Amino acid sequence: VADPTRGNTLWAYAHVPHGYIESYPGEVRELITCQIERFAPGFRDTIVEAVATSPRDLEQWNPNLIGGDIAGGSMAGMQALMRPNISLHPYTLRPGLFMASGATPPGAGVHGMPGWWAAGEAIKSVRQR
Repeated sequence: VADPTRGNTLWAYAHVPHGYIESYPGEVRELITCQIERFAPGFRDTIVEAVATSPRDLEQWNPNLIGGDIAGGSMAGMQALMRPNISLHPYTLRPGLFMASGATPPGAGVHGMPGWWAAGEAIKSVRQR
């Protein structure tokens, strides 16, 4: 904890099927809480504040998150490797232009690696000049 006056923070998210609509507001948050409670009895009593964002709200906040999809589309099979296109250098879009995001291998959820590899591509391109 960087600031002991703020207590501990837990951040969690859940993937829901495309087009999912909760049966009641807070349904997914409750499911997550119950799952944590299974392994950490009393967890619920420590919650000071909870914030939930629905797939619809995510898309309204950022239209690129179609249906609230933070992964940028399918991560099945070769989709995880062939993003944004089939290339041995997926982080180089064109000379001098690089991309690092969930739209590049190894895909969404592997925080930091696309940036690391895109930076490596950029450094190589500068050294080759």
